[in-house]
Amino acid sequence: MTIPEPDVPASGTDSVAPAPTDARPADVADLAALESSARPARLRRAPRYGAFFWTGALVGIVVGIALGVWVSDPGMINRWIYVLVVVLSTTLVTTLVAGLLAILADRRSTGRSTR
Repeated sequence: MTIPEPDVPASGTDSVAPAPTDARPADVADLAALESSARPARLRRAPRYGAFFWTGALVGIVVGIALGVWVSDPGMINRWIYVLVVVLSTTLVTTLVAGLLAILADRRSTGRSTR
C-alpha cells in the first residue's frame, strides 16, 4: 500500500491543475478614476530619535568620565562623587545636543528650512 504525496495526484497524471483564481481585468473606467485621484508620493526620511538620544547619552558618559577623572585630584576625599556629577551634567548636555541634531535632521528631511 502506497501513500500519495500531497501535491501529486493519486490518478498518476504528471500535471496538477491550477486552482481557479478570481483575477479579472480591471475596468478601464475604474482605472481612469483611480489615476485621476492619485497623488504623487513623497518619501520622508525621518531620523530615528532613539538612536540620536542613545548616542548622545553614551558620548556624554564617556566624555564625562574622562573629564571628571582628568579634572579631579587623586587626593580628593569625594573624588568619585565629583566624577559622577561631571558625568551626569555632561550626559545631560550631550543628550540635549543630540536631540537638537535629530530635530534639525527631521526638518531637513521634510524640506522645511530652519528659518
